[in-house]
Amino acid sequence: MTSAIQVLIAVADGFEDMEVVISCDILRRAGLQVVLAGLENGLVTGGRGLRLQPDALFADVADADIDVILLPGGIGGVERMAKHQPLIGLLQERTRQGQIIAAICAAPGMLAAHHLLDGRQVTAYPGTLDPQSRDYTYQENAVVVDGPLITSRGPGTAMDFALTLVELLLGPEKRQETEAPLHRSTPETSPLSATMDNRASIT
Repeated sequence: MTSAIQVLIAVADGFEDMEVVISCDILRRAGLQVVLAGLENGLVTGGRGLRLQPDALFADVADADIDVILLPGGIGGVERMAKHQPLIGLLQERTRQGQIIAAICAAPGMLAAHHLLDGRQVTAYPGTLDPQSRDYTYQENAVVVDGPLITSRGPGTAMDFALTLVELLLGPEKRQETEAPLHRSTPETSPLSATMDNRASIT
């Protein structure tokens, strides 16, 4: 193993395309060692048809010294991950040891099914989790960090999700360094929002 922090992104057919690509890209831009780990041999196909060649087979890297396991959404991918007992076993062990798990979109639902969200503050894609559950505290924030658990809502929050991981692992300065060249718009500076405001003032 290198001294670099390693993030393992589990990928299975039906993964949410944006969440995998954006997370992988942002984390690698920050200098993190990222491994796309396929649950099965061969190419994996996302829910929108994107085809990826994983860096490794999950079975070959599951025993490595991994700092973060990242679980993307996508109904098909999450269903396959939820049935993959070696992955579930590793997530259960990481939860017991307080190691970092990051889940976005529908993936927190898989964790909830195995009681890996119990006692935590969490978020997920709307409809994935029960907002009234007594097992966890549901929030509607874009990203929720509660100890070693990081959750996020969906494709539109994938960049915030990944940048939060950068900040958590490498600090706020590295997040700023990674984010600045992206020239992200905020609602206040969005060209569309500005155009609509101008139209409103004209009329």
